[in-house]
Amino acid sequence: MKYILYVLSFFCLLIGGGAWFFYNHPVGVIGVILSLYILYRLERQPHKLSLKWPGSKGKGASRDQAAFEKAVSDFNRMEAERLGLTDPDLRRTVANMQHIARNFLYYLQQYPERIGLAEHFIDYYQDRAVYMVHKYKKLAVTGVKTDKVVNTQNKLKNLLSQLDQAYEEQFTQVMEAELVTIDGETTVMAQNLSAQGLYDPEAAARRKKPSSLKGSLAQWKQKAADRFDAYTDGTFSSITPELRHKINEERLITAVLAFFLGSFGIHYFYLKRPVRGAICALFCWTFIPGFLGLREGIRYFNMTTDEFYYADYLHKYSS
Repeated sequence: MKYILYVLSFFCLLIGGGAWFFYNHPVGVIGVILSLYILYRLERQPHKLSLKWPGSKGKGASRDQAAFEKAVSDFNRMEAERLGLTDPDLRRTVANMQHIARNFLYYLQQYPERIGLAEHFIDYYQDRAVYMVHKYKKLAVTGVKTDKVVNTQNKLKNLLSQLDQAYEEQFTQVMEAELVTIDGETTVMAQNLSAQGLYDPEAAARRKKPSSLKGSLAQWKQKAADRFDAYTDGTFSSITPELRHKINEERLITAVLAFFLGSFGIHYFYLKRPVRGAICALFCWTFIPGFLGLREGIRYFNMTTDEFYYADYLHKYSS
């Protein structure tokens, strides 16, 4: 059904554009607006997290792949369960858990050799969290408000409220070796700077970097960055506010380029994906790149900060 709607949206855009140029402006406007509306509704729908296993060597490679695929599957199951929750506190709790889990899965994709350290998260925490949310929803659907049912629901909510901390603790354990390495390097660097009389940790805290932007432009950029935060419900984010603002600026620029200049693949060149950009420019006369550009623009507009960070920002600045 989803792909049928994409095809319908494409033909609405094609017919609307043709009507605008050759026949009737009002009919053309209606066709284009209908196409954009269908695209907007499609891109507003939740998308399943689709992460490919990067591959690993050794005897346990197939086991690690199965564990990673299970973790992604459980994440998508929880996302489906989350959308049906009506309790605002529980929705916020589960959204926070999902936010941490998404970051965790992206991290494991980058460091597949560490997936064995996340066994407790994959085989127990996430699996049980999905089970508890599902049971809570089943109890809520019954509409029964007896003390026993309400107490059971409260127990489930209390347990789930503790799981986000368990997620973070497991994530920290997986990063333990990396944290130890970083701590060691910073300690050595601090000692070297201290020996030269250059290290003053209090001075760094006192130092404030003045903004290079003045007036209304600075206010507009700040409002835009705040508007397009990682999760608008205030859930946990592993990205610092300074970096988050930079990522959101990049995301907004990419969305605008894709929406208005997607026919020529300009947004792909901006993201340092020249092959895709060249293909779009080569076939721009078919209107397909233009349609895909509209879709990409809406998709980037609706992306969370973390999704854009892992999908495009890292690629752009690591290449």
